[in-house]
Amino acid sequence: MAGLATFLLIHHVLIVPIWFITPVGAVLAAVGGAAVGTAYADLLPHLPRRPWTVIAVFVLIGAVLLPAIALAQLWGPMFVMGGDGGNGGGTLLVSGKDAAVRVVLGLVGTTVVAGAVLGWLLTRSRRAAARLAAAGLVLALGPGHNIPMLGGTPAVAKEFVILATVAGVASLVLVEANARLVRRGRAVDDFSRPGRG
Repeated sequence: MAGLATFLLIHHVLIVPIWFITPVGAVLAAVGGAAVGTAYADLLPHLPRRPWTVIAVFVLIGAVLLPAIALAQLWGPMFVMGGDGGNGGGTLLVSGKDAAVRVVLGLVGTTVVAGAVLGWLLTRSRRAAARLAAAGLVLALGPGHNIPMLGGTPAVAKEFVILATVAGVASLVLVEANARLVRRGRAVDDFSRPGRG
């Protein structure tokens, strides 16, 4: 929810107000937050202690989205677009089939695979790999939804600012909210880590 609020505020300031998406965005943010939180519970024993946990989560989000960002940049723009993010009347520069491939494979496919691989590499657990793959899916559909559309356009700089800010705020809120819940006995404990306590 913090990521959604951040996204809406930055979009309002840098591009155009889109507050009307708040109800649908809140549902997606709740489902996405649950998926990311579940993956975080599996990853936490393998992450550094606070305050470094926030940075580690931020880097993991970036690593999950990085293949999609790289592909979008390599493939170039899908729409005629200006630096302000306006789409030039919606003129599509690629076929509908190519656009679908860029979204389904280039965004969703790469984030799911990147999440699964990172989950496995960090934990050697199929459960964590599956959960981070699910988190990759919601990161693609949530904060990363514009990656294939903005790749190779003048608006990509704004996209990076928005993605980084949303990921940073969401990482901080996730880690600190979990820490507060741990203190109240209601969440995953930092001290359950191997060799940590």
